[in-house]
Amino acid sequence: MNNPADSKIREVLAQLRPVSRIEPGDTVSPDQIFTPGSHRAVLDLGRQLVVGNRGMGKSFWTHALSNSAARERAAQKYGKSDLLRIDVKIGFNGSDKLAVVAPTRQAVREALLAGFLSDEIWRAVVFRAACDGRRAGQSLHLDESLRLLKSNPRLFEETVSEIDDELMKAGGTLLIVFDALDRLAEDWSQIRDLTTSLMRQALGLKSFRSLRMKIFIRPDQFSDPATFHFPDGSKLKNEHVDLSWKPHELYGLLFFEICRSESARGELSKLAEANRAESAIHFDFSRWSLDSQERLVNALAGAYMGADARRGRLYTWVPLHLSDANNECSPRTFLTAWQKAAAFEPSPADRAINHLGLIEGVRRASGARLDELREDYRWIDLALEALQGLFVPMERDELFAAWERAEVVRKILEQAKQGRYLPPAELDEFTSSPSNLLQALKNIAVMEERSNGKINVPDIFRVEAGIKRKGGVAVPRKT
Repeated sequence: MNNPADSKIREVLAQLRPVSRIEPGDTVSPDQIFTPGSHRAVLDLGRQLVVGNRGMGKSFWTHALSNSAARERAAQKYGKSDLLRIDVKIGFNGSDKLAVVAPTRQAVREALLAGFLSDEIWRAVVFRAACDGRRAGQSLHLDESLRLLKSNPRLFEETVSEIDDELMKAGGTLLIVFDALDRLAEDWSQIRDLTTSLMRQALGLKSFRSLRMKIFIRPDQFSDPATFHFPDGSKLKNEHVDLSWKPHELYGLLFFEICRSESARGELSKLAEANRAESAIHFDFSRWSLDSQERLVNALAGAYMGADARRGRLYTWVPLHLSDANNECSPRTFLTAWQKAAAFEPSPADRAINHLGLIEGVRRASGARLDELREDYRWIDLALEALQGLFVPMERDELFAAWERAEVVRKILEQAKQGRYLPPAELDEFTSSPSNLLQALKNIAVMEERSNGKINVPDIFRVEAGIKRKGGVAVPRKT
């Protein structure tokens, strides 16, 4: 007979709805704020560049920072009192809605067509952010700000310097946050130009005492040498923060989500107490114990991915099989695996979830992760479909031969030219080689090149794409 406590926890997990991408205008409420220890550096006002792949939390932190209540929660959890003294403005997030500070994508396009330079566009955005709420007469239209600054070349320096002094005397900081830089334009040439210009502006703001930028960027854009091709660009690059999740942080998030349900929180607390795992649900990264956390996971789902240890320890197996080539797993993917596992039938009689549910959950989450990446990198399908039925790890020459047989590079560039999507940042008509495509896939952690030179595709992408693994098990059949 099912334990009522297990049933309640399973019910809450089965109803989890891992959120999709935070869209412009969305609000992040304080009760959504989970604070992994590794994300403390993400909120460091002195570090202006944050690099993260799809689903790692770039848009989440952009919108959390712009919400005063969410900022207060983060300040309390991380012990960062400076977050309580900042004024946050969004400088760009790909929105189509008119705003006093952030330009729309159309406004950026029109400004470039009107002959304004990228540097002028970002100076206008900084000017609008500095004046918002402090100087009267600001327009919703970017072109008016651009013309104003063009007609009075000293206005930017005079106004922004004056506001910087005011902020310093008041003990405050203006933080301007930028996200979704891949949506700045329709082609990589303009995106590169605008992104590089934004990086220059961020570096230039370091000469001010109370003005800072926080720029969230994709790994493929970060890996593009052109992005930092300006004097002292390496300084900004070397100070960047990687936005990622460690396995124990993912499990912490799982318990955090369970505890958002009052009834399930009580049952999880009883389970933790019975297994000497109370610290696993304190949600204070300084107090987490990995041993305690693993005991609670084992109580929820069992210790192994089978009858014994030969099939692997469940605690390490789940994040490992959901990880990309950088050994990173997105929180949405992790939660999806547990949600699907909880909904798997038949449900176990002696615990909330079992290894059979998690095998299915991991398979379903793998498909969801690939779908998620396709939204940003729609050319992935062509690259992986050409490898269907082949074995990895494979020699580089074998990989390139498969791509050449399927004319993958040509098709990607042709479809991009038709306006279907942006091609990889590493691939264009002048760099149209398989090695450039491989580099693109390595930059977004869909492929890895091992020390012996062989190319591998992590399980999370390999299984769903129908690629086989040497010495491994057969691709699981869909149930």
